[in-house]
Formats: sequence, C-alpha cells, structure tokens
Amino acid sequence: MRSTIFSMTSDRLNKMRNPPHFPPKKQRTILLVDDSEVDRAVYRRYLNKSADYDYHFIEAETGKTALEIYPNALPDLVLLDYFLPDIDGLEWIRRWQQKYNKNPCPVIILTGQGNENIAVKFIQLGAADYLVKDQITAERLNFSVQKELIRQEEKQKFTQIIQSQNEQLLEVNRLLNEQMNCGENSECSLSNNKKKLHCAVFNAPIPVLVHAEDGEIMHVNQTWTELSGYTIEDIPTTAEWTEKAYGRKQKTVKSFIDRLYELNQRVEEGEFKIRTAGGQFRIWNFSSAPLGRLLDGRRLVISCAKDVTEIKQAKIAAQQSEIQFRQTFEQAAVGMAHVAPNGQWLRVNQKLCAILGYNEKELLEKTFQEITYPDDLEPDLAYVRQVLSGEIESYSMEKRYIRKDNACIWMNLTVSLFRNQTEEPEYFICVIENIQKRKNLELSQAQALKRLSNLHQIDKAIIEAQTPQAIATIAINNIQDLSTCQRVSVVTFDSQRQTATTLVTQGIAEQTAQQGLETNLNLWQTLIERLQASEQSYVVSYLSQSPQLLSAMPEVAVSGLDCFICFGLKLQNKLLGILKLWVEDAQEISAEQLTMIEEISIQIAIALQQANLTQASRNYALELENKVRERTTQLEEINQELKAFTYSISHDLKAPLRAIQGFAIALQEDYADKLDELGQEYTSRLATSAEQMERLIQDLLAYSRLSRTEIYKKPVNLTSVVNKALEDLEIQITEVKAEITVDRPLLNVLGNRTILQQIVENLLSNALKFTSSKVKPQIHIRTEEYPENVVRLWIEDNGIGIEAQHQERIFEVFERLHGNETYPGTGIGLAIVKKGVERLGGRLGVESDVNLGSGFWVELPQIKE
Repeated sequence: MRSTIFSMTSDRLNKMRNPPHFPPKKQRTILLVDDSEVDRAVYRRYLNKSADYDYHFIEAETGKTALEIYPNALPDLVLLDYFLPDIDGLEWIRRWQQKYNKNPCPVIILTGQGNENIAVKFIQLGAADYLVKDQITAERLNFSVQKELIRQEEKQKFTQIIQSQNEQLLEVNRLLNEQMNCGENSECSLSNNKKKLHCAVFNAPIPVLVHAEDGEIMHVNQTWTELSGYTIEDIPTTAEWTEKAYGRKQKTVKSFIDRLYELNQRVEEGEFKIRTAGGQFRIWNFSSAPLGRLLDGRRLVISCAKDVTEIKQAKIAAQQSEIQFRQTFEQAAVGMAHVAPNGQWLRVNQKLCAILGYNEKELLEKTFQEITYPDDLEPDLAYVRQVLSGEIESYSMEKRYIRKDNACIWMNLTVSLFRNQTEEPEYFICVIENIQKRKNLELSQAQALKRLSNLHQIDKAIIEAQTPQAIATIAINNIQDLSTCQRVSVVTFDSQRQTATTLVTQGIAEQTAQQGLETNLNLWQTLIERLQASEQSYVVSYLSQSPQLLSAMPEVAVSGLDCFICFGLKLQNKLLGILKLWVEDAQEISAEQLTMIEEISIQIAIALQQANLTQASRNYALELENKVRERTTQLEEINQELKAFTYSISHDLKAPLRAIQGFAIALQEDYADKLDELGQEYTSRLATSAEQMERLIQDLLAYSRLSRTEIYKKPVNLTSVVNKALEDLEIQITEVKAEITVDRPLLNVLGNRTILQQIVENLLSNALKFTSSKVKPQIHIRTEEYPENVVRLWIEDNGIGIEAQHQERIFEVFERLHGNETYPGTGIGLAIVKKGVERLGGRLGVESDVNLGSGFWVELPQIKE
C-alpha cells in the first residue's frame, strides 16, 4: 500500500544527505558613503576578509552622489558616514526613505563620535546599526554587515516561501475538499482524484504526513524529509515519529495524534517544537484534516505543517528590538517624547518628567503649547506647520519651557514627524535636551567677557596714562557704562600730609565740583574706620548721617544726593583712597555690578600705587644720577692724581735712583782699591738695592698701566706668545739649566697679545725662580679645551710648591712667601698676572703640592681656526 502512494528516488536522497562542503561565496553589493578615502579603504579591507560573502563596492564621497546612484546600484546594504561634506547622515536617511521606500535595504551608520542622542535618532529613523569608527574592527564590522544581510535574505526567503506555500496550499485544500465530498456511490472518478492528490501532496511546499489510525504512516512528502531529515523508512509509525521528534513529550503528542482520527473537519493543532534528524530544534505549526477510510476500514488523516522557526525568531527579535527601544526611550540621558499633531503629549520618558518637574500622568494631560515660554511658542508652531505641510522633514531649535514650579528652563528641541502607511501625520518624535547649564555658562561667559573688556580698557589706560587724574577719569567712564549711578568720585589719601584730594568727579553737579580739592583727612576718618572694619570691600553710607563730610563736598549738599556706596582703594592692607558711587537706592545695584566695580577699584588702587612708585622711582633715579655724577668727578680726580703719581715714579723717582746706581758703580770701579772689605760690601749692597728698586718701579709701572690701558681684544696665537717668552727668558733658562716642554701647537684664544706676553713671562719667570737648588727645573706648557668654548693654558713646574692656605694671597700686590735673600723678587709679578687676566675677562688659578710643584692655569675664550 505504501509503495503505491509515493516514493523518492535514491539520487534525490543522496543529494539531500550529502550537501557540498564548500559552497561558493554569495555575491553582494555594498554602497559605501564616506568622504574619507582612507576610511573607505579600511572598510573594504575588513569586509574582504569575509568567508561567506564576496562584496562588490560602489563608493560615494557625498550624500547627494549616493542618493543619485542608489536607484541604479540597488545595493544590498549601505555603509553611511554620519558627517558628510554636504548633508549629515540623519538628513540622508530621511531623503532616502522619501525617495526609495519601495526598495529599502539595511543602513549601518559609521561615525567618529559616539553620541547616545544621535544613536537614538538613527534608531527612530530605521537605521540597522550604529558603529563608532574608533571601535570598529574587522570582526565587528563583518558581524554587523553579515547579520543585516542574513536578516534581509531570510526576510526575502520567507516572503517567497509564504507566497509559494499559500498558492500550493490552496490547491491541496481544494483537492482534499473534493476527496472528502466524494462518497462511495459518487460519480467522481476516485482514481483520477488519487492521482491528483498524489501529485499535489508530493510536490507541496509544506511538510505533509498521511497516517492511519493504527499509527502506520502511509506517506511522507519530499518537503517533510528535506526539513526534518526523516524519511518514511526512519518513521514508519507515529510512535516512532513522536519518539524521535518529541523525546520526553512523546506520550502527550501521541495521545493528541490519536484523537485526530475522530475528526470530521479540519483542525488547527498549533505550534510544536520538534527535533530534526540532525539534532536541531524547529518550530512547526500543524493542522490536520480527515482523509476518509482505506479499503480495510482504517481512517486516514492528513497532517500538514508550516515551519515557523524563522518567523518566531523574527518575532522574538522584533520583541527584543521593541524592548531595547523602550529601554533606550526610558533610560536615555535626554528627554524623549511622542507628541500628537495637536500638541498633546502621547508618550514621555522619565528624564523629560524629571526635567520639567511633572509626573507622567500630569504631563500627558497637557499640550506642549501650555508649558512653552510665550516668546518661544510662535517660532515653534511655525516649524510645526512647515513639517506638517511637508516643507521640511525635521527641525531643531533652542526654546524655553515652563516647569511645574514656574521656573524657566532652556532646552534644545529636535523634532521629526512619523507618518502612517497612508502618509497621514501620526505623531511627532521629540528629543529634548536640557541646556540650562550651557545657557548659564554662556551668560556668565558674556558677562565675564564684558568685564574683561572693561578691565582691559582700564589696564591699557593705566599703561598709557601719565597722571592719577587721567587714570581715574578712564575708570569712572567704565563704571558709568556698567551701572546706573548719578555721580562717581575718586578721592586719594595722604597720611603724611593728613590730606584727602578729590582727583576727579563725574555726574550730577560735576561742573561745580572742585577737581584737586584738598580737605583735612580727619573729615573722612569715620568712613575710613567703617571700611577697615567691614568684611566687604565696600560700605553703604548716607550724607545726611555724615554731616562732617558736607564741608568736603559742598556741591553735593545742594544736589539732593544722599546715598553713596564707598569702595576702598586698598593695596596690601594700605588704604590709598576711596571710590564713591552715588545712587538713588543701593538695592538697585546688582551683586554682579558690585563685583565688577570692586575689581575696577582694585585696578585704580594698583594704578595709584604704580603712579606713586613711578614718581618715587624718578626721584630716586635723579638722586642716583647726581650721586653717580659726583662719584665720577671724584674718580676722575683720583685718576688724575694716579697719573701724576705714575709720572712721578717714572721720572722723579728714577732720576735719584739712577744717580745712586751710577755712584755705587763708580765707587766699585774707581775706588775699589781704596775701600776695605767692609766698604766694598756696603758698596755692593748699595748697588744691589738700587737694582732691586729699579725692578720694583718697573713692576709698579707695569701694574699701573694694566689698570689704565684701554684693551682691544683680537685672536692671539698662544704658540707664538710662548715662543717669544722663551726667547726673552733664554739667559735665565740657561743659567738654571731648565728643561721646558711645550705641547705644540697651542690653542688660539681671544685676548691682547701684549698683556698675554706679560702673563706668560711672569708665570715662566716664577716657575724658573721658585725651584730647589737641588732639583733640575722642569716646566711643561700645554692647553686644554673646556666646555662653553673655553681654553685653559697650563704652566706646570716641579718647584717648591705652595701651601693651600697661601694659594689665594700670592696673587695680591707685595705678597711674598719667602725672603728676598732666598728667592729675590718684587712681589708684584703674580699681581700683574691677575690684573691682566681680569682685564681680558678670563679666570686664573693654581693647583699645587708642597715640594712636588705647581700648575698655574689661565682660562680665556677660544678662537676656532
């Protein structure tokens, strides 16, 4: 019986059971809209890594270009940059939906900035996903794109399947109805109906199962096997079918199936979860109908199923999407609402309620017109009319709402219109952001800018002004621009002279005010004490309560002014004066104005102090200039005396010294035979002393010339200087048999050749002189290069050395560490070296160990060749 109804070919079964392992990639087209070529290249590289899809990319740099090429390209998906050169992503989607709503495809937004408010707007407009560029990876981009492509493919597949199934189900139902209406004596051709039924059931696009009341399954059609994986050989009975497909629920389902044989009409059984032969779970929606009796009397039932797994999943996804939208709506950091075209609030989130101070019920009973600030209502309604008429698709504006507590609050409102399928307006989608803090900040910034501008003008005036009166005038002009006052005055105090001086007055009765009027400081003492005792920088006073001030301000007595605000001009706790602001009512001056005037008073105090310091500085400079002039005169007189003294040494002292030397030599040469031994000794000492006196005079003259001579610096070859010094000291070097080594070439320096010659010869002479008679003199001359372009000249010896405590004093005039008998000299040589180095702007020093030798060094600027 079974074989006479339906059968399946083995080839079809083999194809079904052995699908290809590596299906070809699916071809899909992506419209890539981004003005950054680099970003487009990155997205192409990411998407080309897909193992399932082969993408064809169509690229556009502007939104307008993308809209133009869309109908010809008909992409499967759009990747859209939010910030485009011509329009933003929100506007692009609105235009796209308006033009191509019959051929929609998923749109994924790409943006460089993650913004929850913008994301909500895109979701409301129907965007599929929203990705932040900095967070995009190849895996994330492929997942998002493939998810939307699969969803689109399934949607198309379901549409096609449902259309085909509906058509074929209509045919099956028609044949079943004919079969049921044919009795045993009917003239209908039963054989013909069986053939038609066989063909319809076998090719039905839905799973079909024919079973008898004893549980035997008579037929399983091709679709049943393809979707469940079970052939008729796998499930020959309903018991085996329920065991494999339902598991532990077998008995329940089996008993339900057994009741189907009692039916006399078609019945909808509902949805059941089955397990396929591959172990997957699917949801089938079953319906069954009686099919008559077999020849042996068994009743037949035909059961049809519809696989609704994807539909159920789509519904669950839609429910989750709705839940996600509700959560986004309710938990958004900004106010969100749906508003009817007449202005009635239809739906509001908790954030909006919190911003406006109403609970949800209270707000839903109102219209947006009722809580809009009157001045902002008409601009808002004008936008609403434009949106309803189709002139614009959306609008944004900053407006004020009136809270429940009647406080006014600034909001940023973004509105778009949702229309139904007949294009009738249904409700407005509103995103409402609290910008009150920003508005407060803008107001504070504007006030701060105005304040800074005024202070800048005063600062500029302070720098340019030459007198305190001019500074006070500029400051008063700014005060009158900032506040509503009748009169402003600046008064300065002089505690030494015990006077108060009115620098400048502007306002009521200023024509009769005496500029520069001086009054006794005692008249202001009460006001001064109040300012010093006050915790604020100002005090409010009344002329009617201070009669002693009437004599200081006689013109005010007849002007009708009474109330004034007095600001102290303080600097470092010193009261330099006061700024008086005359007003009708002190309450009319705001705290902001008081703060600005306080800042101006500080500027005036600084300016007055600077003016005083400038004058004092000028006086001091003048005094100092006079002292310098007197000192210069004294120095010139001393210099003239020094010149005269030098001349006296050079001429007046040398003349008798030459006579002494001449007579001593004459005695030695002409009267040697007439002098006894003691006389000859006296004569020799006389000649030696005269010679030493000659050297002393020469050294003093050299030292004096170093102090007075004008120095001209230029590059000097140290090698040449040292060679000349060795030549000049050749006799002395030969006498002591000194061994001298020079590391030639020596580095060049910036200096004066004559002075350097004196320095080197004095240092060499000392090295030759201060050596033990038991030691052969050894002298080493070298140069070293130091940082900052400095050269150090070394003259090192193996002489007697210098103790550490004497290494500084040896450079002073007439400082000697040894007697003249042991080491003869004038005690001026090293002083000449020091003076010469100082005149050249260099440094010198010595490193020495007793009995081991000394190293004298001189530092001068280096000259590169």
